[in-house]
Amino acid sequence: MKPKRKYVLMLLAVVSAVWIYYGILVQKKTKYEDFINFSWMTGDWYMRTDDVTIHEHWDGISEHVMEGYSTTVGKDGDTLGSESLRIIKIDDKYYYIAKPSRKKQPTTFEMVVDSIRKVSFYNPKNDFPQWITYQRLDDSMYATIKNTQKSIVFSFELD
Repeated sequence: MKPKRKYVLMLLAVVSAVWIYYGILVQKKTKYEDFINFSWMTGDWYMRTDDVTIHEHWDGISEHVMEGYSTTVGKDGDTLGSESLRIIKIDDKYYYIAKPSRKKQPTTFEMVVDSIRKVSFYNPKNDFPQWITYQRLDDSMYATIKNTQKSIVFSFELD
C-alpha cells in the first residue's frame, strides 16, 4: 500500500472514531450496543393531547428483533386504532414492519439511516408515510412519519 493512501485511511479511521465518541458524549454516554440493537427504544411511551392518548410499547425480543405495538385511545376511552410493530434484521439489513389493525397486510420499510439513538426507515412505494424516523433525546422519543407533502411528529414521554 502506498504511504499516502495509508495515511489517508488512518486519518479517516481517526475522524470516524472521534465522530462516534462525540455522538456518545452528546447522547449521555449511550452504550455501543444501543447503536446496534435499538434497546434505547425499549419501554412504554405516551403522547397525550386534549383529544387522544397514544401509547407505544417496545421490547427487545432478541439481539436483532424489537417488537412493539401502538394504541390510540380517545378522550372517551374508546380505542381509535392500534397497530403491531416490529424491527427485524434479515440478511444484514434492518426492516420496520407496521401492521395497523384495519389493514390486512403489513407495510415494510427498510432502514436507511442509523445513528446513536436515531433511526430512519424508508419505503418509496408507500403513499403515506414513506419515511418513519425515531429519535431518543433524554426521556423523550420523537417519531416522525412523512412523505414529500406531509409530516407528522409524535412526541412521546416515558411512563
